[in-house]
Amino acid sequence: ALNPTTTPNPEEGSMIPYMEKGMEFAGATRLVWRNVLIPSECCARCQNDARCRVWVLDSETHECSLKWVEPNATLEKVPKKNYISGLPFKWSKKSVLCFAVMRPDTYEQGLIAWQYRNKVNIFACDEWAVYSSRKVDVVPGFLQSAVVDSDLKCDVGGEFGTALNTEIFFKVWDRVFQDKRYLFHEYVVKVDPDTVFLVDRLRVALAFHHDEEGGVYFNNCKFGLHGPIEVFSQKAVDVWQGGRQRCVHHFEKLCSGPCLWGEDMFIDQCLQKVLKVKRVNDWNLISEAHCDSPDWPECRNGHVTFHPFKDLVSYQQCLENAAAKSWTAGGQLVV
Repeated sequence: ALNPTTTPNPEEGSMIPYMEKGMEFAGATRLVWRNVLIPSECCARCQNDARCRVWVLDSETHECSLKWVEPNATLEKVPKKNYISGLPFKWSKKSVLCFAVMRPDTYEQGLIAWQYRNKVNIFACDEWAVYSSRKVDVVPGFLQSAVVDSDLKCDVGGEFGTALNTEIFFKVWDRVFQDKRYLFHEYVVKVDPDTVFLVDRLRVALAFHHDEEGGVYFNNCKFGLHGPIEVFSQKAVDVWQGGRQRCVHHFEKLCSGPCLWGEDMFIDQCLQKVLKVKRVNDWNLISEAHCDSPDWPECRNGHVTFHPFKDLVSYQQCLENAAAKSWTAGGQLVV
């Protein structure tokens, strides 16, 4: 499988996980961009194309070829003068794909841009994707959103007074299924833009679990799954894709029409009660007021995520606190 030993290339304004000079990586050419002068631009174009798994830059003709390969294919290399080749992302048996849904021209766009430039949040994952209602150059020349068939607008209501966004996320998941990026990773993680997310802490939690035939997903709160972070194994995503419509029919009958739920409650009920996917409880995944975590604003209790932080100043402060000295379960600094 594609699992190269990768070292970062700290090129200004870009994230190139793996690159080799004098080498052409094989693959089926999907698209060719002309007048591409630097490797970081070629890599960024590959990162913004869901099917691209390999990029190749001819430094003489300045042609950037985007190539795709199958999830379990072997990476083949051919020595070739004046060629620079690389991978857009890292993937392996334990790798993680993270995605966020961004409303354009809102505070979310600014947060996503800052996160990308600083390689934090979903951009510290092995692979990432940003979905929006239209194509947005979040970081011009480097990060562009993929489009979902939704205006990302919904009502608030239901028993719990939450965003009734299930239909929105059906469209988002349709794009995830279509892109097939998740097939290269063991886990898929959806993270809200205003969530401070530390993927290295998540990796510790995932190390204790393995995907199963029927899939695995994580419940992050004693009150049920909360949407700021949702974690699914690859096989759980497969089950969700194949069984979602069965859940729609089941719950429409149960509720005598559409259930007035948010997407997090729908997918939790669907996977747990209808599709019988293994549900793992992990209360360390999220720290927020809605999940009885009174110290969430301090961001010092060692959780994987903290939510919500809707402006850049508070977001940066939370991230700084989370990365500070050692912590205890009570959130007090250990001196």
